[in-house]
Amino acid sequence: MKYDLKNPDESKQASIYLAQLIVTDAVVEIKKVSPRRSLNQNAYLHLLLGAFGQHFGYTLEEAKIIYKEVNQYTYKYKKKGREFWKSSADLSKEDMAKTIDLFMKVSAENGCELPLATDKEWLMRISNEIEKNGRWL
Repeated sequence: MKYDLKNPDESKQASIYLAQLIVTDAVVEIKKVSPRRSLNQNAYLHLLLGAFGQHFGYTLEEAKIIYKEVNQYTYKYKKKGREFWKSSADLSKEDMAKTIDLFMKVSAENGCELPLATDKEWLMRISNEIEKNGRWL
């Protein structure tokens, strides 16, 4: 169960629940829930990946792999001697913003300048281009 502790009612409910668990000698896990990436960030990232893919001739899936490779410090992890890749759904809004910024920088350095999230006209154009060419969607 998740409780928003800035809400007095939910904070009280959380305290009551925790007290009940303490009385029963339960084993519990308490952790802070970080805000996940937003739907807007996800949509923006997919537009960037599509534009990148179109520019360099990659599919959306191939562009996602390149994006994660560029941001391997965030996505790559090791477990039992093997390497794995996290999902972008596991990132906080802040981490997602950092990975998008780095991807945009690397893309620009390689000849494909990508639009900022505030450039609605350019994003609309990219969206239309991607829609015309379903290969990158």
